[in-house]
Amino acid sequence: MNIFNLFFKSSASTKKQVTVTTKNNILNAWNSVDIALKSKTPSQLRQALITADKCLDNALRDVVAGEKMADRLKNSKSKFDYKTYDNIWKAHKIRNNLVHEAGFEPSYVTLINSIKDLQNGLTKLGVKTN
Repeated sequence: MNIFNLFFKSSASTKKQVTVTTKNNILNAWNSVDIALKSKTPSQLRQALITADKCLDNALRDVVAGEKMADRLKNSKSKFDYKTYDNIWKAHKIRNNLVHEAGFEPSYVTLINSIKDLQNGLTKLGVKTN
């Protein structure tokens, strides 16, 4: 690498990463997700999905711009392969329905898969939760 590239590297060529502080905060929060996954009760799993969604949102705040999580998700498309990106969106929509729709009761499998999809998104961003 020549001296010009060292001093004038464009911001487009530098990849933003999740900060160590954010990673530590996510790992602390993820402990409650792990506990909920072991308990397997519907209310615990619903809360685990909400927490997992918040964890991914916190990671996205470090790597992309956007006022709301939906904006950050749209701006993060290049960070994920198509399947991961699609699954993250589906999981986020399940979370939104859970929080905003009275009486919405996703199945056990839907909750587990949504949590795993959000966890996979974190992994793709360099945040290991297990």
